[in-house]
Parts: sequence; C-alpha cells; structure tokens
Amino acid sequence: MSELDKVRANRVLSLDDAAAFHGHKGPFLVIGYRAGKYAVEVLKPETEFDLETEAYIPYKTPYSCVLAGLQCATKCTWGKGNIKCYNDGKFMIRIKHRKNGRTLTLILKDEYLDIFLKEPIEIAVKKAEETPIEKLFKVTIT
Repeated sequence: MSELDKVRANRVLSLDDAAAFHGHKGPFLVIGYRAGKYAVEVLKPETEFDLETEAYIPYKTPYSCVLAGLQCATKCTWGKGNIKCYNDGKFMIRIKHRKNGRTLTLILKDEYLDIFLKEPIEIAVKKAEETPIEKLFKVTIT
C-alpha cells in the first residue's frame, strides 16, 4: 500500500483530530464534524473527491467554525475546491455525492443554535456531542 493510499478516503479523522486542526473544541466545530461524519455514513464516498459540501451560514465566528469540522469529516477541502461557504443568515449544510447525485441537507434547529451561542462552552459542546443528529438538524436525503 502506498503512502497516498494510507491517507485517502479510508482513513478517518477523529473529532479530536478535528479539534487539533482547528485549535480547540467548540460546539460549531463539533456539529460540523458530526454533520460531515453523518454524511459520509449516509452517502458512502469511495474517494476524497466524491463529495461536495455547501455551507449556508453567517460567515463569521463562531458559526464559521463549522467549516473546520466539515473539512475534517468529509475530506472536502478549500484546496480541492469541493467545499463552498455562502454568507447566509440561515444555518444549512448541503453535502452531495458527485457520482450518484444523492444529497443530504441538514438545517440546524433554532433551539440548538441558541444553546450553542448562549450556554457556557462546556455545556454547549456536551450538547453538540451528545444530541442525536435528527434532533440537532432537520435532515433531508434526496
């Protein structure tokens, strides 16, 4: 197995890896990572080029921290050009499998957005880590 094959889509970065990449573990990093991991489980990419991600978020911290989590979980990166961010008031993530067209759309529920913005970081991170994806987001798969 070549060195390149060792780091391709079959190697999974953990949430701790994402936090190390980002510099800390906050609630928006966590939900970005979890949304991306969920998308990988549902859409089943074979390579790091199979997915494309669009994030519709307010493009400022702490919201933009979701992008680091998405990159680590999906392997969609700025360098490959398969992740895009749109400065938008809503909080929606859309991840598409390029080969088969299946698309996962996740819209963060307002009550969790409020928790992540207002609660102490330790409480917000715990909620982000422990709340089932279907409770955090309105999930649509097409």
